[in-house]
Amino acid sequence: MPLIIICGKPSVGKSFRTQQLCEYLKENHPNSKIFVAADAEDLQRNVIYADSKKELSVRGSLKSRIERELSKETIVIADSLNYIKGYRYELHCLAKYVRTTYCVIHVDGSEEEILNCNQKKVEEERYSEKIIKELIMRFEEPNAMMRWDKPFFFVHGPSDDPLPCEKICEAIFDKNIQKPNLSTQNPPMQSPDFVFQADKLLQSIAGAILAGQRTEGIGATLSLPGTQETYKIKQKISVGEMRRQRKQFLTFLRANPVSDVSLIPNNFIHFLTNVTI
Repeated sequence: MPLIIICGKPSVGKSFRTQQLCEYLKENHPNSKIFVAADAEDLQRNVIYADSKKELSVRGSLKSRIERELSKETIVIADSLNYIKGYRYELHCLAKYVRTTYCVIHVDGSEEEILNCNQKKVEEERYSEKIIKELIMRFEEPNAMMRWDKPFFFVHGPSDDPLPCEKICEAIFDKNIQKPNLSTQNPPMQSPDFVFQADKLLQSIAGAILAGQRTEGIGATLSLPGTQETYKIKQKISVGEMRRQRKQFLTFLRANPVSDVSLIPNNFIHFLTNVTI
């Protein structure tokens, strides 16, 4: 069943819109099981979002819950900031992995409206002025041209504008079937040493990136073996993190082998470029 990503700036009305969508689904699709993956009620927002490591841990926990619940029987709604493009790409990959449908709902409002809504919250749920303004600045707007941000729907959070529930349901139940492509359809006959060849290519690319990081700085462009594509260093990746990303990508390849192993380097570079480290 579908994965629905609710994204938006803090205190803009995302949870209210999630509730509206849940009520519509229960009324019009009563046989569907719904799971809302949201931030913990006791989340210390001003502490978490002031520390990148703590924030990374919270995002990882949310992603794990989504991954556990995502199946052909459950509609999963991710109700959080989801403000990082790379993180939305990771969630898109989860949906693609289980061959289910997907859409993004962007809930937005003006900074003045957001600050006013924040002040109306109980003190325990309120963002500090410093943190909320930083999060507004950090928000990476969805782009309906990008495959991980579509089908795309927009709604003004603080207003009475109706959520386009009917169109959302049409997209996730009828239209947005994941189309088979080289990364998702199984070839007629898979080479018996496919995994070995794939892992060898991934190790070669990972090793070249790690080596390049030792001599080049942020923003440098690296040439990599086995591909004409280049890799731009946006941040330094540790050996352990690179190993984890390589294994995650290899797991995806095992389930969705490509027909031509020469395509693997380009796909892996694209994966690393968009993933949230």
